[in-house]
Amino acid sequence: MVQAVRTAYLGRKLHYITMTLIEQTIMYSIGLILIFAIVAYFISHKLKQPSQIWLILSGILLGPSLLGWVSYNEGVSALARIGSVFLLFMAGLHTDIREIYNKKAFFVGAVGGVLPFVGGTLVSFLFGLDFINAVFIGATLVATCIGMTAALLREIGVISTPTARLMLGAAVVDDIVGLLALSFASSLAVGFSFASLGLTLIAAVGFVTIGGLAGSKVLPHIFDKFDRSLRVELPQLTFMLGIGIAFSFAFVANFIGLEAIIGAFIAGVALSRSLATKFLHQGGEFLEAIFATVFFVAIGVAVELSALWTVPLLIVALSSVAILTKLAGCGWAAKRCGFNKKDSTIIGIGMSPRGEVAFIIALHGLALGLISQEIYSAIVFVSFITTVIALFALQKLYSDHPPKRK
Repeated sequence: MVQAVRTAYLGRKLHYITMTLIEQTIMYSIGLILIFAIVAYFISHKLKQPSQIWLILSGILLGPSLLGWVSYNEGVSALARIGSVFLLFMAGLHTDIREIYNKKAFFVGAVGGVLPFVGGTLVSFLFGLDFINAVFIGATLVATCIGMTAALLREIGVISTPTARLMLGAAVVDDIVGLLALSFASSLAVGFSFASLGLTLIAAVGFVTIGGLAGSKVLPHIFDKFDRSLRVELPQLTFMLGIGIAFSFAFVANFIGLEAIIGAFIAGVALSRSLATKFLHQGGEFLEAIFATVFFVAIGVAVELSALWTVPLLIVALSSVAILTKLAGCGWAAKRCGFNKKDSTIIGIGMSPRGEVAFIIALHGLALGLISQEIYSAIVFVSFITTVIALFALQKLYSDHPPKRK
């Protein structure tokens, strides 16, 4: 009896110590991230460069590759994903529903999704990787990390331009293409099934259509009525409801296999017609400042510099393919849609960053044992390279004035 009580006590004590260590690690990591981020923001402001780049660089400095003070643990990963949800929700609030659900966004997104998949697969073959490895790598190059692009577009004040709106709309489409590519790659390991691929497509298209089109007709009325009834006594509840809707959409999107950020973006688009969005803009900016900062720094923490000397040629080849296929595919499609050469280039470059979607697809392949840790590290580095190049290029292209259509 005494032994049983002692064992139970020690078990509870060990659990408490374990949880305390986890909590301490998270608090320690977040504290360091925010302190280094303040320095990064200060430097970017003085040098007049995109803050996202310096945040990523601060993450590399903090991460295992250099100082080793912060690791890409579950706590940092969770907060980074929350940050990406805020980023895309705020971007959705600046987006007109008509700019998302149109033929131009579908055309640009589809072409810009298929071409990188084919290009990444072929290049991987040339490096001697087997078919399943090659297909998985191709899948990681499909989806745009629109959170990066959206943050920069907002920072330089061009989020409402035609090119920015088309990029945001096309990113939703190429995320669906990326989901299909992941389903195809995963099914190769267990046996290909058209039925599984078809169900994935139906679920993704159904959510985007119902969530966006139906949501934009129903949610703003509910949201505004809720705001009018509580504006005087409890105005903060309006903001809480909006954030609750954003995370609910993110959950549903993630549940059916889409990225959570797509759900958050659709929620923002649906609520953009509300008369009470000022509460979401005002409150969301402060939360975004914290969580989105963690998101960008976490991208840098995940970078492993060792991949530079283990698979350098593969990183260069995949980075080149990742940028050129988006530039050629999305740029060509945008030009066919009536955009001039400069605007088409902006759209192609803006669709180039890879990020959390590529990490998730690669991590899925790593968990299944279909790609090696070395290949995973190479994909993370490709995401970093494409993001930095795209951010610098976009700032340069937008430097003169916001682009106009022909």
